[in-house]
Amino acid sequence: MPKKEKRKRNITGIVVASLYCIAFYAIIIESAAPNPPNNPFWVYALIPIGAIIITFLFDYVIKYDFFDEEKRR
Repeated sequence: MPKKEKRKRNITGIVVASLYCIAFYAIIIESAAPNPPNNPFWVYALIPIGAIIITFLFDYVIKYDFFDEEKRR
């Protein structure tokens, strides 16, 4: 059985998705500063869903990797 070649991940998509997760988490937590957060559970599910959508968009739709040195030359 031939080995499958490992798919090259888009580093830009991973960085943008990580920044999205951190920023969205900070917005959710700080929205009700004096009181404890009282958000429905689906709001917290938006964090990983958004990260998956961002990485999918950069891997398959946009296909531009700012950190890839081989493609920029």
